[in-house]
Amino acid sequence: MNKTLSIALHIAAALLLAGCAKTVTPGPNEANKRYFEAWMYSNHRGLEPTGLGIYIIDEEEGNGAAVTDNGFALVDYKISSLEGNISSYTEEETAKQLGDYSITNYYGPKFLTTFKTTIQAGVGDALYGMKVGGYRKVIVPSWLMTSKEFATEEDYLNYYDEDDSPSYSSTIYELTVRDFTEDINKWQIDSIVRFFGNDKVTIGGTPADQIFAGMAEADSVKTGFFYKQLEAPVETTTFKKDTVVYINYTGKLLNGLVFDTNIERVAKDNNLYSSSKTYEPMQINWGEKYEDLTMSSSKNSIIGGFGLTLWQMKAMEKGVGVFYSPYGYGVSGSGSSIPGYAPLIFEIELVAKPGKK
Repeated sequence: MNKTLSIALHIAAALLLAGCAKTVTPGPNEANKRYFEAWMYSNHRGLEPTGLGIYIIDEEEGNGAAVTDNGFALVDYKISSLEGNISSYTEEETAKQLGDYSITNYYGPKFLTTFKTTIQAGVGDALYGMKVGGYRKVIVPSWLMTSKEFATEEDYLNYYDEDDSPSYSSTIYELTVRDFTEDINKWQIDSIVRFFGNDKVTIGGTPADQIFAGMAEADSVKTGFFYKQLEAPVETTTFKKDTVVYINYTGKLLNGLVFDTNIERVAKDNNLYSSSKTYEPMQINWGEKYEDLTMSSSKNSIIGGFGLTLWQMKAMEKGVGVFYSPYGYGVSGSGSSIPGYAPLIFEIELVAKPGKK
C-alpha cells in the first residue's frame, strides 16, 4: 500500500473513533499528535517513547564525560523532517552529498547550550545522559520543539506559542557528541593553548608550533587573548589618538580555515577572491583605547580581539593575535565560516599608506 495512503487511512480511522467517543475539547497540538502517531505506526510501529516522549531509533554509547543540563555540548548533527528532507547539518560529507559544499564554509561540530531554558525540550532530552563519543538518532515530536519546561507530555501537548516555535514540525535528529564542558571560556583557552603545538596550521608560512613554542595560558596578555610579535617595529613610539595607520591582515580559525583577508594573493589561495573587492592596505583610525579603534574612512567598528591585536603593535610591526570568542563573534559566530564560540587568529602587518613610497 502507498505509504501516504496508509497514513491517511490511519488518520481517518482515528477521526472516526474520535467521533464516536465523548466530546473533548482538542488541545492545540492534537492534530499534530494524530498525524505523528499515524506516521509512527507506518514507519516505526512498536517503538516506545522515552523521557518526555522522544523516540530513539538508534544509538551507540560513548565512553567520555556525560552531557548534563548545565553546559555546552560540542555536537555533529544532521536534522531532517519526517519526510527525510535535510534542513541542517555540520559534516562536510553531507554537504557534498547534497551538492551544497563550499571550500570557504566551516564544517565540523558546533556547540549546543544544554541549559533547559536555552535548548528545545526534546533535543535536550535526547542529549542528556549521552556521553562524549556517543551517537543517537531520535525522533522529536513537534510539541517538544520548545524551550519551555513542563512536567508532563500532556503539558507540552497543551502548550502552543507561534513565536516560540514557528514550524512546530516533528523532526529527526542524528547527534554525535564530540565534547562537553561546563566552562566554555576555559574550553576555548585550553583549545588555543593546544593549538600552539599544531604543526599543520601555518602563520605566514611557518607552522604554529614553531611560532608559539612554549606558550601557555600564563603568557596571555589578557584572559583569553594572546599576542606574538613576528617582526619588530621600526620604532617603539606609541600611536597618538586620531593617528591613521594602514594594515594588511588575514583572519583564520584554529583549524586553518581563512575567512577574511585584504591580501589578494591570500584571497586567491583560499578561494575568497572577489573581483568586486579592492585589495589594498586597510585604514585603521587610532583611539584612546583599543575599543575605540575603527576601520576604513567610514570608521567601521571592529571586533575586540582585532583591536586588541593592533593595540600591541607599533610602526611597521608584524604580529599575530589569537583570542577566544568573547573578543570575537561570541555565541552566534558570523556567516558560514565562523561558528559560535570560535577562537580566532589574526595575522596583521602595519604597512605604508597605499601609493606612498
